[in-house]
Amino acid sequence: MHKAHLSFLLFLLLSGVLTAQSINYRAFEWDVVRLGYAIPGGERFDLAVAMGTEVRYNASDRTSIGLRNELLASISDPDRGASDIGTTLSVVAVGDYYLRTEGNFRPFAGLGFGGFVGTTTTYDDNGNRMDEGDLQLHSALGLVPRLGLELSHLRIAVEYNLLFGNQLSDYVGIMIAPTLFGGPK
Repeated sequence: MHKAHLSFLLFLLLSGVLTAQSINYRAFEWDVVRLGYAIPGGERFDLAVAMGTEVRYNASDRTSIGLRNELLASISDPDRGASDIGTTLSVVAVGDYYLRTEGNFRPFAGLGFGGFVGTTTTYDDNGNRMDEGDLQLHSALGLVPRLGLELSHLRIAVEYNLLFGNQLSDYVGIMIAPTLFGGPK
């Protein structure tokens, strides 16, 4: 009996969210190519770049929900004698709250939660891999608080990727992306 009540309440909640729609802005937005500079946490990596894509649904003029996919590529300083190279792939559910409901300038604050998978390897000065055996994948869950702004069809954000686990590094990403379909109606 409790499962039936819970299922009914979940149905009501989801139907309310799915039928809600922004009055002033288009329903869907897509950051086709998100590009950015990343600052890795820890001491292993010195430089990182990120790229990805993000799709959002504007549930109201103030809120959006979406899904972010991102690939991070990290490298250490080659002057150390050996170079560490790492990659991290993430899939994160995100939600944003817009501070303005009108116009083309819309600052926002958001939060995401999702999964991260990554691997690292080390190369010597001659380009030979120093790790023994196969590459190992490491995974972690993470939170992604973010701040940013939308300028018409351009989105700029600063995101802190806080990972729960000791195998993958946290990182701050400064992202920029052109947005398709979004903007005022």
